[in-house]
Amino acid sequence: WFTQDRFGMFIHWGLYAMPARHEWVKMREMITEEHYDLYQRYFDPDLYDARDWARQAKAAGMKYAVMTTKHHEGFCMFDSQYTDYKATNTPAGRDLVREYVDAFRAEGLRVGFYYSLIDWHHPDFPIDMLHPRREDADAKAQSEGRDVRKYAEYMRNQVRELLTNYGKIDVLWFDFSYSGRNGEGDRSWMKGKGKEDWEAEALLKMARELQPGIIIDNRTEIEQDLWTPEQYQPQEWLRHAETGELVTWEACQTLSGSWGYHRDEQTWKSPEMLIRMLVNTVALGGNLLMNVGPTARGYLDSRAEAALKVYADWM
Repeated sequence: WFTQDRFGMFIHWGLYAMPARHEWVKMREMITEEHYDLYQRYFDPDLYDARDWARQAKAAGMKYAVMTTKHHEGFCMFDSQYTDYKATNTPAGRDLVREYVDAFRAEGLRVGFYYSLIDWHHPDFPIDMLHPRREDADAKAQSEGRDVRKYAEYMRNQVRELLTNYGKIDVLWFDFSYSGRNGEGDRSWMKGKGKEDWEAEALLKMARELQPGIIIDNRTEIEQDLWTPEQYQPQEWLRHAETGELVTWEACQTLSGSWGYHRDEQTWKSPEMLIRMLVNTVALGGNLLMNVGPTARGYLDSRAEAALKVYADWM
């Protein structure tokens, strides 16, 4: 089905929609836990209507969707029993992933889950070069005693929930490995993370046992079903680096320059560029996963809706 459907909707939504300036805001601005926790206390997407999102995706010609269940900030949009850092513990008071799944299925669209391998909130996730606490004077002391094996178990538990509690899931989109990005000098203790840290073999094995027909990307550092060029457009069909074989690939792109909602974003793509990206991707044997970043109140802003209408009109 994947190479027939060709066009999907990516949905980046989390607490970062509240500061409204990019999904990496916690890392970029090195925001403290105390400050960032305020967003959970006030997160209340009162205008969230997943059915509206699904109708717009279908009208645009999209055949499937992938929604962030947990991004790098560690906040879960679903009701996980393994953390209190979740949507059910906000004024929203409900499982936001459940509503997405039900609404998109009702429109005949396949559903996928994005799950971040990175987690800046979890107490056992070691501090590294991408962590919001990397510049703290006592960063090394904070990181000592953190056990990435406990974190890997936490991830498996949550992925088991996602692949057990929501029926058939079509795509599992992990993000991302960076084992080569290590600190230097007095920061040499800061280690990037990859398949060994994620215990990726066990994670993938479990996912396939729970959902035998699922499509999984290759961002755990172990090759799977799907290559995922991000924010660039390949000029030819992607090939395997070693065998030269044509691979199944999906370009993930944004309507503007940000994945999460960015209120002041000014680099929105033109209608011509949006259409050319879809045409060129499919012509080169790929899929296009085009992202929307809903606002903190749960709606797609007018710029995103206008971009989706470009596809709907062209279709």
